[in-house]
Amino acid sequence: MEQAQIDFEKISQHLKSKASAPWTWVFYGDSITHGAAHTRGFRSFPEIFAERLRWEMRFLYDVVINTGISGQSTVQLLDEKRYDWRVRRFKPDAVLILIGMNDTVKVRSAEKYRDNLISLVRRVRDDGAIPVLQTNGNILHVPENDNYMTRYEKLPEYNQVVRQVASTESVILVDHEKYWNHFAIGEEELKLWLGEAIHPGGKGHLEMAKCIFQTLDIYDPESSCCNPVGTPWSLTTKN
Repeated sequence: MEQAQIDFEKISQHLKSKASAPWTWVFYGDSITHGAAHTRGFRSFPEIFAERLRWEMRFLYDVVINTGISGQSTVQLLDEKRYDWRVRRFKPDAVLILIGMNDTVKVRSAEKYRDNLISLVRRVRDDGAIPVLQTNGNILHVPENDNYMTRYEKLPEYNQVVRQVASTESVILVDHEKYWNHFAIGEEELKLWLGEAIHPGGKGHLEMAKCIFQTLDIYDPESSCCNPVGTPWSLTTKN
């Protein structure tokens, strides 16, 4: 049996038995994981995950920690001191990694990015945790911004690297790009999912959470975390 399947079964066994020991889940990445700024007050996908897990599914003693930091690349995630502070000290059971958006303009090498991802996955495993890799969702074409254009042109290649590493290292993969390609069809729909050109907004974070739920087989169409009701996304809140 491949390691990814073993990891999936470990997660499934935990999520099927509230009698199991509580888990610690760490979300590790950049501003997208952080949910910085562009959610405009709506929950980020790690927060939605925590609500689904700890409230709706009643895993009250599980702990969900978000250590995403804006501007980070795989270089910062691999830094030993920063990794100790943001991941290792929590002794996590699972680490959900989303990184690559900034690597397209900072690392500037798909090969180096791949090597860094492999090192990160192996470090997580060596620490006794389950790594979960994620691709990034889609971003807008912004020809007047060279930095954003580099990201737009390189991101599909970097997402493919994530898939390759997930395959060669036998890691659970949450393929946000595939999900977005299927559901966020056309620029106007994509804009509804984004808070700005490269960052998901409230809608995008909800869809990212749903993709994680589906991958881990904890999606429920009756769940408020999967299909919230109430204030429409397009409604501007007034004081």
